[in-house]
Amino acid sequence: MRAADRLAQERFGVPDLILMEHAGWAVADIAKKILKKDGKKGAGNVVIFSGRGANGGDGFVAARSLDNSGIPVEVVFAGDPGLLSGASRINFNILRKSGIRIHRTDSVEAWRRWCRRDHSIRLAVDALLGTGFTGPLREPILSIIRWLNSRSFPVVAVDIPSGLSADTGDPFPEAVKADVTVTCGFPKVGLKRGRGPSYAGRIVVADISLPRKVIQRFAA
Repeated sequence: MRAADRLAQERFGVPDLILMEHAGWAVADIAKKILKKDGKKGAGNVVIFSGRGANGGDGFVAARSLDNSGIPVEVVFAGDPGLLSGASRINFNILRKSGIRIHRTDSVEAWRRWCRRDHSIRLAVDALLGTGFTGPLREPILSIIRWLNSRSFPVVAVDIPSGLSADTGDPFPEAVKADVTVTCGFPKVGLKRGRGPSYAGRIVVADISLPRKVIQRFAA
């Protein structure tokens, strides 16, 4: 998938902003369908848990799409905004200017402060870690993953559940247990290998606007 992204950008001129935009909107679309099905209109917020990589950028786009649809949404950002770069930084700045609530939780203390607040959550989006993560899990992301796994609301993972190896399907040593994983471009082998299926839930492959020739090359 990294090779497909690189080919799309370098040979076909598809900027990462376009790929991120399509990924984020695909995640938001699945979230909206789940919310529509649960019939609990106005019963709580959608919370996007984002990291500082491209996976987090997909989450920022999903937050904007949900907000555009009038769905209450907030972002819990597990990182330092100063370390964001590229398309993720651009989308983070759009969120700030849009007035969407962003909670910075780059330490265990900050995470605990957020947890002490009164929350009404209908659905969570896991956009903490992507396919490039190779472990080990560090705080506060480890605590966030454990917290998500202790809750009863549905969780939608972006590309791959955070903490799960995209290659082996094994956790590092824990991972988000998603209800749905919206995987971008192509399904990652770790979603169906090893313990991957028990963490991925239902797998949805999202079209992120890869050129047809890229799809044909790598689908084989």
